Amino acid sequence: MTNSPREVAIHAMKRKLLRMYGDFIDLSNVGGNDANREVVKVTRSLAAFAVNYFNYDVEPRVCAESVCDGSDDHCIDAVYVNHDKKIVCLVQSKLDQSGSGSISRNEFGDFTNSCRDVILERYELFNARFNRFKTDIERAFDSSYKFKLVYIYSGAGELSSDINRIVSDRLSEFNADIDDGAYQFELMNLDKINSILSRSTLGSINLDDVEVLQYGITEHPLPSIHGIITGDQLAQWWEMYSDYILEKNIRGGLGLNSDVNVSIKDTLVNNPEMFWYYNNGITVLVDAYTASMRNASSRRESGRFNFVNASIINGAQTVTTIGNAYLNGDVSIEHLESVKVNVRFIKVDPSIEGNRDVSLNVTIANNSQNKVTGRDFVSKDPVQIALRDSVNLEEPYKYEIKRSGDSENIADPYHINMDDALNALVCSSLIARNLALLKSNRGRFFESLTSPLYRNVFNPSVSSVFLINSINLYRKCLAYLRVVEDSCDNGRNKKIAIHGRLVFIARVFKANRVFLNSRTVIDIDDLPPVEEIISSSFSMTNSYISMHYQSSHMPRFFENIGKVELVMNIEQHITQGNIVSQDS
Repeated sequence: MTNSPREVAIHAMKRKLLRMYGDFIDLSNVGGNDANREVVKVTRSLAAFAVNYFNYDVEPRVCAESVCDGSDDHCIDAVYVNHDKKIVCLVQSKLDQSGSGSISRNEFGDFTNSCRDVILERYELFNARFNRFKTDIERAFDSSYKFKLVYIYSGAGELSSDINRIVSDRLSEFNADIDDGAYQFELMNLDKINSILSRSTLGSINLDDVEVLQYGITEHPLPSIHGIITGDQLAQWWEMYSDYILEKNIRGGLGLNSDVNVSIKDTLVNNPEMFWYYNNGITVLVDAYTASMRNASSRRESGRFNFVNASIINGAQTVTTIGNAYLNGDVSIEHLESVKVNVRFIKVDPSIEGNRDVSLNVTIANNSQNKVTGRDFVSKDPVQIALRDSVNLEEPYKYEIKRSGDSENIADPYHINMDDALNALVCSSLIARNLALLKSNRGRFFESLTSPLYRNVFNPSVSSVFLINSINLYRKCLAYLRVVEDSCDNGRNKKIAIHGRLVFIARVFKANRVFLNSRTVIDIDDLPPVEEIISSSFSMTNSYISMHYQSSHMPRFFENIGKVELVMNIEQHITQGNIVSQDS
């Protein structure tokens, strides 16, 4: 009897998975006959593969060790925390021997419920294998990592309306406090699994027939091709590979609405002929390259090349902006053909001893050496210069607007740096959006010195006296909040104190407007008391969250504009009776 195509695909999948992960899968908690153990090994290999797919540079052994499958696994078969990429993978794997089954509504619902339990940090529901990663998961929550909620199954690709509804409902629930969609479901079926497994190496991207204009060739010490590439090719790469082509990059895209990418897109759409002049270009690492036989040996106006295992290590914002502009219909392929971008393809053969270190060093250097950020341009802002000069007249205070690595003055109460100023002025503004953004992405304030965001904080109306008094009050609040944090009797309360500190400090500023409007610098010893306001703010917020937002995760809660607004006006949302009943 002839096997069906799906059965052949299942057999191929099993063979490849067992070859990659089989030797590393722990079966010490599995009984039964050999056939049963084989099924469990394949199922666990599926879970390890899912982890490996989103962490392609992690060794198969490590991915296999992330498996926590067992009778007491609470529907999570693998967990892996990648601190470099700041992502967490939670995996449920299902082996369908026929290759044609669909996702079970009940099983998928159980998986999503278990994901909710992880978000709520109900670690006691999970087995010991899962809890090996408890500390890593807590660190991930505190640092606002992204979560990949992966359901991998060796069945058909068509999703039922029930499954689509569950995904939609859970995404709305899990991301309710978040603006950037930190929790994302990834559903991987048999076709996708075998498509990935068919690659020569997991995560390998080969770029064929790439046209490089006005190219040059460097042979030593690292072979490389450099020249110009057109935007239509970059858009097609992005369409085919998405952000997997950025796997070796220090960071991915900053987001379509960041000031950097808005500026890139504006040039791309409205001034494409100037793109080459305004843009720094991209750098691509490859394992190997070959030149087309059609390339003329004496003329280098245009050449075609094939690149093996390519990864863009610098220029992520350029590629993501071009790619998304094309996919969103903002520009056409014909338009992008006129966009020129500098490009370097550097060959770092991994088979040569020591080249792994070379690859890492090239990546780091391209993303850090002599790096200039928006924060560095602040020192040229006339508003900052005037404010610095004004503060420096209020001896012994000094305002340092240039970024430096010197930490000598951190403990000096009369030394003010840009971070101090940003923190204090945002808290004094009482604007929920700014407070939430300062918590989630403070670098946004410096992306453009002409943006309303930056000018809302730093503008000519900010006097030296206001800045100094604001910073001193901020520092006093921060010192007392650390006392509150140390006195918390459980982890959740401590996280409220830590992640809510900016909002609690803003409430102190709200209650001391008269002080902040002083025309003279107030002595540090004469600052208004802050203890009562902070303690009551913490108590009311803690009680309200316990009653109404038990499922919310604290780092994300205080990055949500609506929740920040709520805490800023907590008295309007909670009664004294609620507090008493909650404390009793």
